[in-house]
Parts: sequence; C-alpha cells; structure tokens
Amino acid sequence: MKRPEVRSVGSQRRPVPRAPKPQRQAKSPRLASPKVSILRPRHNLGRIVVSSTIASVALLVILVLVAAFTPLLAVEKIQVVGNHRIPTKLLTNALANQLGKPLPQISLDSVSNDLKNFTLVQSVSVVNLPPHTLQVRIVERQPICIIRTNLGLFVYDPAGVRIASVNSTGKYPEVEAAGTPGKSEEFKAAIKTLLALPLSLYPRVASVSAPSMDSVTFHLRGMAGQKVIWG
Repeated sequence: MKRPEVRSVGSQRRPVPRAPKPQRQAKSPRLASPKVSILRPRHNLGRIVVSSTIASVALLVILVLVAAFTPLLAVEKIQVVGNHRIPTKLLTNALANQLGKPLPQISLDSVSNDLKNFTLVQSVSVVNLPPHTLQVRIVERQPICIIRTNLGLFVYDPAGVRIASVNSTGKYPEVEAAGTPGKSEEFKAAIKTLLALPLSLYPRVASVSAPSMDSVTFHLRGMAGQKVIWG
C-alpha cells in the first residue's frame, strides 16, 4: 500500500523516497584449478634411438669399406722427404708398386720392404695425405768413420752398418783394428769416443785406435804425426 501523503499547514512535504536496497555483491568466480598432466614416456622413443644408432653404425661401416677397397682414396702421388744423399727418383721408383693402392691399405712394413736395399736408409715412416698422396719420410744413416778392409775403404755409421765405399780417408777418421764393426769392443769404444768429441775437433782426426775406453789414441791431420791419448 502506498503511504498517505502527509500535509502540513503552510507547507507541503513530498513523500520520502525509499532508500535503494543494497545490491548483493556478485560472487567472484572460483579460480580454475590448474590441470596437472602426467608425461608418460612414449614407447616408440627407444625404437627411434636404436634405429638411429644402427643407421649411424651402418653408414660408418659403408664409408670405411668404400675408403679401403675402392679407388676413392687410391695413391696417385708418392712424396719422399728427408733424403739428402739418396736421389729422390731412385726412392720413388722403388716405391712404384704402392701406386694405385687405397691409402688405408698402405702399411709401414710394405714401404720398408721396398726400401730395404738402400743401406743409407736408417728408418722410414709414412703419412697419408688424402685424397691421393702418400708421404714417405726417410732418415738417412750418418757416416762417422772409415774402416780399411781387404776389399778397400768403406764408410760406416755409428751402428756398424756399412754405407758405401770410398777412395780416400780425407773426409772421415779411420778406425784402426776395428774388428767386426758393430760387434767388437774396439769399434764400440772408438765410436763412443768420436761421438764425444767437440765438433771443431772431429774434422782434424785422421785415425783413432781404441783397444778399450781407457786407452784411446787419436792421430791428427797435418800435424806431423801428432797424436792425442785419451784415457
């Protein structure tokens, strides 16, 4: 029902409006709870890893076989280094049978066997330079003395290996009473003494005799038979 209007004398009052009803606050929506997903390993992941590994190994095997048994890495050039007294052409001719072989099949034994007739060669090493070059490194024997035999004069290295024949003793000292070079105690004592000499004195030695390390005699060049006794 409407309220009756209240009138007063000498004035007129308006009806009092009702206060608006307080609005209810809207309920805040609930925060959505995060979803937790559980990652499960896929069964085919292991298969992929295994397949990739097998494929890599197979590819590696194929590459090795191709390199080892096909002309892909065949030797087309032989490069000889380290030789000073042996002509390079003689060495490359001796190594000619290595041409055409795949680089991985070249062995040190086969190269050494090709050069076994060169007495000046002390040691050999090989280096593969793909795609087609084989490098052979030579270490030559170093002459140190001359020994006089019934067949003439011969140059020997410190190990007692005969290197070459010579016509005179003008360049290297002669070892007297050397016995069997490389085996006799006289030869070993003479070589040890020569190796211990200063470089400035070595060219002045004409001959050396060494019955033992405690009794070594040097004869000097151009000194009227002057000699030096070591021991």
